[in-house]
Amino acid sequence: MRAELPSVLVVGGGRVGTYVACKFKGAGTTGEVVLKGSPADRGVSKMQPFVDAMCRDAGVTFVRGYERFANRVFDFTFVSVKTYDLANVRAELDAHNITSGITILVHNGIVAPLFENSVRVVIPQSYDFVEEDDPRDATKKVTKIHVKNEEKPWVMPDTGDARKVELLLEASGIKGKADSNFPYGLIRKFFINGVANLLSIVGDCDCDGLLAKHRGRMEVLYSEFIEVLKHPHADAFALVPDDFHAVVFDGLASYGQHFPSTKMDFDAGRALETDSLNGYVVGQAKRQGMAATENEKLVNEVLNLVAERDARKK
Repeated sequence: MRAELPSVLVVGGGRVGTYVACKFKGAGTTGEVVLKGSPADRGVSKMQPFVDAMCRDAGVTFVRGYERFANRVFDFTFVSVKTYDLANVRAELDAHNITSGITILVHNGIVAPLFENSVRVVIPQSYDFVEEDDPRDATKKVTKIHVKNEEKPWVMPDTGDARKVELLLEASGIKGKADSNFPYGLIRKFFINGVANLLSIVGDCDCDGLLAKHRGRMEVLYSEFIEVLKHPHADAFALVPDDFHAVVFDGLASYGQHFPSTKMDFDAGRALETDSLNGYVVGQAKRQGMAATENEKLVNEVLNLVAERDARKK
């Protein structure tokens, strides 16, 4: 008798959430796949037509509320939202009594865990919606997500639940790796995001522009990261290679003309993940009686820019 295919709930209808929902369903190795977008009262993103088209083609169920799925147990719940929304996601799932065998978390930065049986995943990719010619009909277009660094695996801790996630990803055509070196992968990704994401807002530029015009400031941020995080994340720093500095800046260079997700959020008028990025470093510094002057300055600059942006909308 054939085993029932796993059900998947994907929370977060942005680029990453849409990509994985369609990969899960399109591979034919999952059963029901539900993609939960933002509530209707938040408005409709200009990307929604792309999301709708991809979900329709893949057979993914797109919803904005959980009413139809109250009291459900999903085999996997994949959460890809901004860190400031994680508590809201947990509260909304609890309100509808929706539970999961394993919760997969993909987000920038570092935050305290909010979900039981969760697996944190670090992804080295960037994602963008694109329209391409339909190979079946030259007069039509098809919507796809272009993935930068798609050949690199999603990395997660080497645990039993993570190995189940790895199997799900690999069966769906997404490279995954349950790795005992995960703490290093997490801190590596944090460093790349930390020297780039908020600074790209202040500099109003892509990754290439950051390296060309703001390298000196990035170096100061990097140095503060090292001093502040080496004790709280001693397990990760024990795995850091001698050429870690090159690893971080070469990793950033691989994104080329891509704009960091936080910069795109700022330009779109959305809230930002300051507390889980450079704000996290500032918080860790204060807990240790240390200074993180450049990081604190950057956070304040970005908060001021957000306030000015939002004031213009009123």
